[in-house]
Amino acid sequence: MNMSLDIKNFWEDKHKAEDIAALSGCLYDETIDFLRLRDYISSGISVLEVGVGLGYVTKGLFDHGINVSALDISDLSLDRVKDWCVNVFNVNIIKNLPSNYFDVIICNNVVQHVPTNILIKELEELLRSLKPSGVFAIEFVSSINFEDNGIDPSLSDIQNGGLCRTPKFLETVINNLGGTCTIVFDNKVDLGIVQGHHVFHIRK
Repeated sequence: MNMSLDIKNFWEDKHKAEDIAALSGCLYDETIDFLRLRDYISSGISVLEVGVGLGYVTKGLFDHGINVSALDISDLSLDRVKDWCVNVFNVNIIKNLPSNYFDVIICNNVVQHVPTNILIKELEELLRSLKPSGVFAIEFVSSINFEDNGIDPSLSDIQNGGLCRTPKFLETVINNLGGTCTIVFDNKVDLGIVQGHHVFHIRK
């Protein structure tokens, strides 16, 4: 069995169990405020949520009149939120995302689970799907011990969300893909391997 299938099966199992710890269980209002998106959210806009967890944010977006789409590795997660979504996309069809379409893209509690080679490809497609006037909010964690430990990660690090990137590393990746970054949340933490917690707003 290859690692990609191992990762997919891991998340399918977490969704079968509705594992709130693994799937974050973040609520709508706290997520929008944490990602500093309150000023960008209004009825009628198109939003892509990357990694839907248990669907609380997805449902909140729907309830606020948002045209929400979802992108996830888990078919079970997408099935959970499909009634609230205009479109759902598994990551294996990420190239099907429409170009220059989304006003806002939300990516919370996802990056630290994604190996770097896959992350770069996904960021490229997400930037392509963002409107020129849109904003892409991405949350990530860092460590003072390394610039990027997602190049050749263990399955355990992927599953446990231990893939850290420095803000400079991630900004360079995004710049190379044609995006620009503004850091809107920058906090030191003490969580073992993780010593920093950050949010970028990305624009084309």
